[in-house]
Amino acid sequence: MATPRLEAGALFAGELTVVRALSSGGDSGGSTYVVEQKSTGSQRALKLLDPELLGPGEPDAARARFEHAAHAGARVESDHVVQVLDAGVDAATGAPWLAMELLRGEDLASRMARGPETFTTAREIVTQLCHALSAAHEAGLVHRDLRPQNVFLAAPRREGIPFTVKVLGLG
Repeated sequence: MATPRLEAGALFAGELTVVRALSSGGDSGGSTYVVEQKSTGSQRALKLLDPELLGPGEPDAARARFEHAAHAGARVESDHVVQVLDAGVDAATGAPWLAMELLRGEDLASRMARGPETFTTAREIVTQLCHALSAAHEAGLVHRDLRPQNVFLAAPRREGIPFTVKVLGLG
């Protein structure tokens, strides 16, 4: 079963209304959408994973593995790890999904493609990245796919800093 495609206006998991697609396919194993959470009115990022990523075995065991991974990523306490807000497996499509904070900015791979950074900027990226990884390790987690595409330079929520590094794909 392939990852479902959602159209703008579609209701997913009874709570999330699709606003638009963000990305699809590639090596991310699924599709990402901007959605509006009905209960709060907040915009979120909805990541639909390929159902085949649940792995082999009984569906209940596969679901339990996915939910364990989603909860593991959500328990890391760091401003530098993308916040997982909800997760589940859609009953209608069988697709595992994550609802996360919606980030605005660019991934480190895109930033690096434009050329080298200044020492000060590179140091800031590494410092924030180390904070995220340290918090993950304190929670007993190891990021098994750390690469520039999984490091996001998000628009900051406070003045005085150029970006906030957010690590993706920890769960």
